[in-house]
Amino acid sequence: MASPPPKQPSPPLVQPAGTAWHETRALGQLAWPIVVGQVGMVTMGLVDVAVCGHEGADILAAVGAGRIFSFGVVLFGLGALRGLEPLFAQAWGAGEHQQLPTALARCLAFAFAVSVPIALLHLLCGPALTLLQQPPEIIPAAHEYASIRAVGVPAAFGFSAMAVWLQGQGRVRAPMLVVMIGNVINLILDLILIRGVELGAGWSIPAFGASGCAWASNAVEFSWLLLLGWICRDALRDALRTPRRALWSASAWQTMCSLGLPVGVQTSLEVWAFNVTGLMVGMLGAAALGAHVIAMQIISFTFMVPFGIGAAASARVGNLVGAGHPWRRTGLIAVAMGTAWMAASALLLLVLGETVCRLFTTESKVLAVVLTLLPVAAVFQVADGVQAVAFGVLRGAGDTRVPAMMNVVAYWLVGLPVGWWVGLMVTKEPWGVWSGLVVGLVLVASLMMGRLWLVSGRQTLRVTSAAPPP
Repeated sequence: MASPPPKQPSPPLVQPAGTAWHETRALGQLAWPIVVGQVGMVTMGLVDVAVCGHEGADILAAVGAGRIFSFGVVLFGLGALRGLEPLFAQAWGAGEHQQLPTALARCLAFAFAVSVPIALLHLLCGPALTLLQQPPEIIPAAHEYASIRAVGVPAAFGFSAMAVWLQGQGRVRAPMLVVMIGNVINLILDLILIRGVELGAGWSIPAFGASGCAWASNAVEFSWLLLLGWICRDALRDALRTPRRALWSASAWQTMCSLGLPVGVQTSLEVWAFNVTGLMVGMLGAAALGAHVIAMQIISFTFMVPFGIGAAASARVGNLVGAGHPWRRTGLIAVAMGTAWMAASALLLLVLGETVCRLFTTESKVLAVVLTLLPVAAVFQVADGVQAVAFGVLRGAGDTRVPAMMNVVAYWLVGLPVGWWVGLMVTKEPWGVWSGLVVGLVLVASLMMGRLWLVSGRQTLRVTSAAPPP
């Protein structure tokens, strides 16, 4: 009996890039749930800070220090998982839907493999804070917070793996809804575990302080994992049937490492560059550091929109590449959308900056310094929007290594040295330190746009498990 013919992939469902309005609408539909999800994650952190802040300065400082350390090490893994999106987006665009459960199984295995060393790094929080000469009275609680948060790392990475897998198929609303539900759970658990609750009849839940905040965050991350796992239950059932040889294929893991690890490095080094800038500003005094924190908090909210557009562009471009369609038009439209938003935000920052800043502080010294930072912020956030979206576009095309190297050069070899020299040696002003961010961001934005134009002008080869990206 003749063997059955091999199963052919489904015909691509992705149409070529349309008019500017069509692409803007398509990107917007993908971007807004991602933006809302990011706002939800930031809101969780703000709730933690607000509840801890009412329990005392020591608890707030301990949670703050523990969160900074935890976030600093978790960034690498989250970035690495985002780098895998082209595998799913391009397979979806090519109509190879039968490959997606296997891709999900590999992504979850990759997430677990990355989560183990990152979870173990949390155990170094105490020694690291001691080395950085943080206040001795907060170190034990901060170390306990970070050690407990290590438990939630595998759950957070598992959730992120499924979210990226869905995002590559254009299914972005489910992760957003799960994050919103997690916000409600987080608020309830924070109030119970951080502050304690009297239940009556001699029963009560004690106040756990910083450790209670950590357990609440862990519970939220496990709820994310379970809720999104339930939504993806059919795909997970198929993923569990993946043959061991296919799951641990050397070529597949080489591809995942080639795509994901550069994005992990890029994400970490970019955020750490901003942290180093904060440390340099702190050398100029408490008022300068307070102004830096306020300005960065304001900018962080405006940045969520280009972050969402970049993620949406990554999915859309990946779909187009998988279907064999040109994608330059989509990439340029995405960059234009991000630039327009950040330019409008910069204008509002210049016009309403003082009013917004007064929501954060009434200290005249801090306010005076932060007002000198806003014009600099207005310039660099436009460049930040350009590079964030352009990097998302290139990620969708499977181009991650060269952009990551550009990022390292622009921030660490150019931007930070310029900020150190202008801010600490010449002007001795916070805006001088921030000038290094302007130089670094303008440089990386220019390099990213040049790379986008170059890569989009030639035939883009699909990223598959058999062929690592060039």
